[in-house]
Amino acid sequence: MKHFNLFAIVALFLIVSETQSQTQKTNLNDGWFFRLGDDQHYSESEYDHSSWRKLDLPHDWSIEGEYNKNHPMGPTCGYLPAGTGFYRKTIAVPTEWKGQHVRIAFDGVFMNSTVWANGKELGTRPYGWISFAYDISDLVLNSDSITFSVRVDNQLQPAARWYTGSGIYADTWIEVMHPVHIVRDGGIYLRSVGNKVSIDTEIANPSGESAKLKLKTSIVDATGKVVNERSQSARISKDGNLNLQTELFVDNPKLWSTDSPYLYSVKSELWKGKKLLDTLTTPLGIRDVRWEPETGMWLNGKNIKLRGVCNHQDAGALGAAVPDKILRFRIQQLKDMGCNAIRTAHNPQTPKFYEVCDELGMLVMDEIFDGWKKKARNDYGAHHFNEWWQKDLTDWIKRDRNHPCIVIYSVGNETHGPVAEELVSLCHKLDPTRPVTSGHSGSEHMDVFGVNGASEKQGYIDNIKKDRPFIGTENTHTWQVRGYYRTKTWYRDGTSKPGVVLCPDLTDREVFQHDWITDSLRAKSKMVFNSSYDNAYVRLNSRGNIEQLRETSHYAGSFRWTGYDYIGEASYAHGGWPFKAFMGGAIDLANFEKDLYYLYQSQWTDTPMLHILPHWTHPLITPGTEIPVWVYSNCDEVELFVNGQSLGRQKPGTTRHNMQCEWLVPWKAGCIKAVAYKNGKTTLEKEIKSAGSPFKNMLSIDGQPLNKKGKDIVQVRVSSLDSLGNFYPYGENRSWFKLIGPAKIKALDNGSPIDVEPHYNVNNRIAFYGLTRAYIESSDTEGDIHLLVSAIMGEKKLLTSDKVSIDTKLLNLRGDAIAPKIEIFYTLDGSLPSVNSLVYKESFSVEPGTTVKALIVMNGEPVQTITERFAADEGFVWNTSVGNKVNAGGDQAENTLSKGASVSNNGKGYNGSGFLDFGKYENGYVEWYRENDGGSGTEILNIRYSCQAGNNTGRTIRLVVNGKTIEPALLLPNTGSWGHDWATISVTIPVKRGANSIRLVNAGSGGAYIDEISFGKQTNHKK
Repeated sequence: MKHFNLFAIVALFLIVSETQSQTQKTNLNDGWFFRLGDDQHYSESEYDHSSWRKLDLPHDWSIEGEYNKNHPMGPTCGYLPAGTGFYRKTIAVPTEWKGQHVRIAFDGVFMNSTVWANGKELGTRPYGWISFAYDISDLVLNSDSITFSVRVDNQLQPAARWYTGSGIYADTWIEVMHPVHIVRDGGIYLRSVGNKVSIDTEIANPSGESAKLKLKTSIVDATGKVVNERSQSARISKDGNLNLQTELFVDNPKLWSTDSPYLYSVKSELWKGKKLLDTLTTPLGIRDVRWEPETGMWLNGKNIKLRGVCNHQDAGALGAAVPDKILRFRIQQLKDMGCNAIRTAHNPQTPKFYEVCDELGMLVMDEIFDGWKKKARNDYGAHHFNEWWQKDLTDWIKRDRNHPCIVIYSVGNETHGPVAEELVSLCHKLDPTRPVTSGHSGSEHMDVFGVNGASEKQGYIDNIKKDRPFIGTENTHTWQVRGYYRTKTWYRDGTSKPGVVLCPDLTDREVFQHDWITDSLRAKSKMVFNSSYDNAYVRLNSRGNIEQLRETSHYAGSFRWTGYDYIGEASYAHGGWPFKAFMGGAIDLANFEKDLYYLYQSQWTDTPMLHILPHWTHPLITPGTEIPVWVYSNCDEVELFVNGQSLGRQKPGTTRHNMQCEWLVPWKAGCIKAVAYKNGKTTLEKEIKSAGSPFKNMLSIDGQPLNKKGKDIVQVRVSSLDSLGNFYPYGENRSWFKLIGPAKIKALDNGSPIDVEPHYNVNNRIAFYGLTRAYIESSDTEGDIHLLVSAIMGEKKLLTSDKVSIDTKLLNLRGDAIAPKIEIFYTLDGSLPSVNSLVYKESFSVEPGTTVKALIVMNGEPVQTITERFAADEGFVWNTSVGNKVNAGGDQAENTLSKGASVSNNGKGYNGSGFLDFGKYENGYVEWYRENDGGSGTEILNIRYSCQAGNNTGRTIRLVVNGKTIEPALLLPNTGSWGHDWATISVTIPVKRGANSIRLVNAGSGGAYIDEISFGKQTNHKK
C-alpha cells in the first residue's frame, strides 16, 4: 500500500507590477462582441463585427435561451439551445509589450474552441473543461493591435449527460512576461514533507541567447513576513528550458486544514544581473495527507471522514458562467451544511473554484473525465478522447497540482477499459503525491477503490476487500423537491432490486395530497415530485448513509449525488419535459436550502442549530389528521409545543432511525414550536405558524450585498407572506422586477425543476413553494441602486379565500434609501389598466376566472404593468387522489435517436406523444441511452410495439446492446390492428456499469411500430 504525503499550494497567478519587470496578468473579460452563428469570414482580421452584440465574459449563451422540448440538447442537457457561436475582441498593443513573451489564456470554453489572432489560427481545443493558452509574441512584435476571434462549436448534441453550457464560460487573460521567464501552467511545482518545502521551477528561454540567471525563492507568511528565502545561480542555454530545485524550511509551520485553511505564499523572482526579469507569486498550503486501507484518510495526523457532495459546473439560472461571488457563496453554503469535500463531477472546474476551496478549507476530489469512450452521443469520449486525453490530463494536473484543497484525483466515472492503467500512470508521473481513483470503473490500477451507487446496497461496504482505501464516489442517491412532502416511502425501482435498505412509511395512509399535476394528466410515472422527509431514494436514504460513513472505519468518505440540483439528466430520472433538471441536491437550482440541508447540518456541524419540517399550513387537510413533525438539531434535547402545549422532549440520535426527533401531531391550524436545549439550558427556539392566503412579499439578500461601487452581483430572495407576516409555503404568484439605477436583472429563478420559462431578458417570474430568486448585476457606473418588486397576491385557485391584494416592495441595494410615492391602479376585466382605472387601497374579492391587471406608478410615472389570473385551472392541484393508476410510460421511442422512421400518432392506446413507424425501411433503427449506476449484470428489457404480418406470425427486429447483437432476429408476434393493439415482449439483456446503448433495428422489409421501452426486475442470469 502506498502512503501519500500530500502537500500542495494554490496555483494562482497575480497581476504583478514591478518597476524593473514587465510581468503582468490582465483580465480580458470586458468588451467582447458575440454572434450566434457560423461563417468563415468571422475569423478574418478585417471583418467588421461592430453590429454584433457587445458583452462581458464569462458568458454562456445556452442559458440565455429558451427551454424547448425540441431543442437538440434534449432532456440530457436540459432542453436549451446549443449551436455555434463566435466571439471577437480587438486590443491595442502597448509599446512595452513588444519583444516580450505574451500569451492569451482561457480558463474555460465549452466546447471545440478555435482561436485566431489577426486572422492567424492559434489552435483548437475540443475539450470544454480544460484551461489553455496560446503564444502571441510574434504577432505582438509586428502589430499595433490584435483582433481575437474565438469559434465555439457546440452544435453536436447531446455533448454530455448533463447541462454543459455553451461559450467562453470562464475568465480570459493576457499574460506579459520577459522572453526569459518562469513557465506558467505548471512551471512552479511545490511539495512538502514535514517543515521542508520543495519547489521545482521551470524557466524558459526562447530568446536565442544563453544567459546567466539568478532565481530568488521566498516563502512569505499571511502577514507578509518572509520566513525563509534562497537564491540560486544558473546558466540557461539559448532556446532551452532549465529546471531548478529549491528546498526551504519553515519553522513550526501553520498547517492548512478544513478548520484553519492557512496559506503562505511562494515568491519566485528571476534576475539577470540587477534586472528583474520575471516575478511569480504562488500561494502555499502546508498540510500532510495520507490514506490507509483500514482507516481511510488522515489530514495532519487526524483521521477525517470526507463528508462530500458531487457538483456539476452549472448554477441554475446562471448556467455554466458562474460569477465568482456566487461560486464563493455556494462553496461556503456547503461548508455551512457541514460538507468538507466536493467531487468535481465529472470534469475539472474553473481555476477560481480551486482558489476558493483553498481559501475556505474545502477538500476536493478533482475529476478529469466522465468516460473513456462514448457515453453521450456527441461527448468528448465519442469524438476526442483517444487523440486528446494525454494532453488534457497533463494540462489539468499541471494546472491543479499546487492546490492544497485537492487530496485525490479521479480519472473517470462509470467507465471502463484498459486505458485505466495508462491514465493512473501518467497521474503518478506528473504528481506522485496524490492517489488516483475513479467513480465505479472497477479498475485494479486505482490507488483508492471508488464505487458509485452500488456501494449503497445493503451489506456492500461490509464485504469490501481492505487491500486499499475505499471511497463512495457517488452516494447516496436521494431525491427531494423543496417544500414538497409525502409520508409514504418512494423507491426509484420499487423494493424489488436486491440490496435496497427499506425505510418504513411514516403513516399507514398518505397524508398529503397536494401535487403539481393530477394523476390523469401525468404522462409517466417518473413525473413526480419527491418528498423532503428523506423517504424518497434509490437504495439507501441520507440518514443511512450518514450513519454508515460515521460507523465504518474503512469507509474513507462519501460524495452524495448531489450538493445542488442541476439542469439536465431530466428524462432518465424524472421522465422528461416539463422536467428540465435533476432534483437530487440538498440545495435547489436557485440556491435555496432544502430540508435535507438541515439534516446534514444536524449531523455534521457543532454550532447549535434547529430546523422543523414540514410547514404547518394545510388548508384542505381534515383537522385531526396526524402529520409527522420532524425536528433536526445537534443540541442535547428538543421539546415540541403545539399551540402552546408541550408534547415532550426527545434526544436527537446518531442512527438512521433516530437522527430526527419525530412526533405524530394531529393537525390543527395554529403554531408548532421547537425548543432546543444544551446542558439543560434553552439554546434555540423556532416556530412555524399556519399561514393564511398570500398577501405580500418580503425582500431580502442572501450572501454579501452589492459592493459600494463597480460591477458586482447580489442574490435577492422574494418570500410569499400572509397578512400577518407568516411564510406561505405554497406561494406561486408572479413577481415583477424593476431596477432604479445603474444595474440590470442578470437572471431570474425559483428552484423549480419543471418551470421552463426563460431566465434571461425577462422581468417577471412565478414563485415556487413561496420563493423566487433574482440575480441583480450592477454596472461600472456610479449611483444608487434600488429594486422594485410588485405582485398580485392571492390563492391561484381561490380554494380557501377569494381575496386578492396588490403588493409593491422597494429594496435598497446600494446608496441611500428612497421613499417614492407609489400609486396602484387595476382592472378586473382583462383590459390594460391606466391612471383612470380602479385605485387600489385594500385587498378585494374576485370570482374564479378573473384576470387582474395592475399599473404601478412611481412619483407620477408608470413603471410596471403586472398581471395574475385566478381560476380552477391555475397553479398547483389539491386533494388529488393518491395511488391511482398512472400511464406509466417508459422511455418513449419518439423522443430518442432514430433513423429511417417517422413519428406517428395515427392510432390509439400508445404512450407518450406518438410512436415510430418504420414503414418498409430496412435497417432503420431506434436507439436509447440507459444509465446504470450500479454494477454490471443483466436487466429485463420490455419492448412495447404494434404489428401485423399477414400470414406470418409476426415481424423481426435485431436487438443490439452496446454495439453487440444480442438477438439477431427477435420475433415480435402479431398484435392485431396496426397502431391500435399493442403488446409488450420481454428479453433479458446484459448491461455494463455506467452508460449503455440499446438499439432496435428493423430486420425485415416491413417494420413494427415501436412505442417505448421499459425495464423490469434486474436478474442475475444471462439469456
